[in-house]
Amino acid sequence: MCACVRGGDIQGQGEYNGSHMNKSFVTLFIVIVILGLGAYLYVLTQEPAQPTSGIEQPGAGDENGRSISAEEYVRANISQLSPESAVLGGTFYVTRVEAEGGAGIVEYEDGHIAFVADFTYEVDSDGGITITSFIVREEERTE
Repeated sequence: MCACVRGGDIQGQGEYNGSHMNKSFVTLFIVIVILGLGAYLYVLTQEPAQPTSGIEQPGAGDENGRSISAEEYVRANISQLSPESAVLGGTFYVTRVEAEGGAGIVEYEDGHIAFVADFTYEVDSDGGITITSFIVREEERTE
């Protein structure tokens, strides 16, 4: 085999590099599309959280059996209370919560989407909290 040199370049080298780079870009593009499609399908197949409106939650207490406030209970259980699911692997956290007289409002997000919800609760004789409804405000959703 003879490699003919013309002007310091090996003949045909430019054609090889150009087509090789095109193949690399096409391959990279296909891999990105497949990964994106896989992530999209994964998110679609996740089972949605069940709505909790009207479903009572067990009484609340900390790990030592002490009573906690409605605000603390909502903060600790926001992912279970929310009828919406966090997206893209996020975890919900509370940015503001106020509760008084058996009703409250909570603002929460996962870093991608934010919600505002109204909730009602009852306090049992032992100081345990039972959430009796949790309703996300439709007009307050932000993405």
